[in-house]
Order: sequence, then C-alpha cells, then structure tokens
Amino acid sequence: MNGRLIHPPSTLIVGLVCLALFAGLSIVSNAVPNPTTTWWTTAVFLAFAAMAAYLLVDYARADHAVSPEGLAYRTLLGRGRFLRWSELRSVRYAPAMKWFRLEAQDGAVVRLSVMLMGLPELAREVLAQAPPSAVDANTRPILEATAQGHPPSVWA
Repeated sequence: MNGRLIHPPSTLIVGLVCLALFAGLSIVSNAVPNPTTTWWTTAVFLAFAAMAAYLLVDYARADHAVSPEGLAYRTLLGRGRFLRWSELRSVRYAPAMKWFRLEAQDGAVVRLSVMLMGLPELAREVLAQAPPSAVDANTRPILEATAQGHPPSVWA
C-alpha cells in the first residue's frame, strides 16, 4: 500500500450508480406527467444526487499519505496539510460514524473513514508515534486490532 490511504473501487461504483439513479429520477419525475410530482420530491431526488456527487468528488480529490513523521492530506477543496504525530491532541474512533477522528494541537481535525484501504499502516504509526495521552482509552484496542489487519467493520 506504500503509505497511502485510498478509497476502494466500490466507492466509485456506488457514487456513479447513485448519481445516475437520483439525477435520472429527478428528470423523469418532471418530464413524465404525473400527479405525484411536486417541488419537494424533485428537491429530495436532487439532494440524494448531490450526496452522490460529493462521494465522487471525495473519491477523486481526497489524498492521505502516512509516514513515520505524520499524515499528509488534502481536503475536498484541495488544501494540503501535514499533521505531525507529535502534534496530536486526540485520536478517537467514532463507532456511529465509522471513522477515526484525529485532532491536532491547533484544532485541525482529520476524519478517516474505516472504508479507506491502508488503515493498518495508519494504526501502526499512530500507536508507535503519537503521544500516548492523545489516544483515547476506548480507541487503543481498536487501533491495535486495525494495526494487525482487522479494522472495524463498516456494517456493525
């Protein structure tokens, strides 16, 4: 994996299918005369299409590189940044959101989905390099399991 965290190809597929489905539904619901079409049904279809578009943009733009010094990353808007492991204030796992939340001393927050491929290397570096006080007690066993190749499940 050479230190990169990347989305799996399934993210691209789901994004494309959902974008086509919901954009198509919004067009068809307005092009074909029917009494159930209202402005809010179109808005709902377009909102789901926008979420799929966000997923596709994140797939294409998000970039994370893990190294012994820290995590280099690029945000959705293209802003690059480097987070040193020594600058971590907290590392937490959010089970409801299925992501790891890394917070720097300056308040910058990086959220890393458990869907990303390459998480074992990230977990190993965090455990080895981050200040021990930064890693939440409930998160440490999850990081240890992830470091051994058993990241949290996306489904449970």
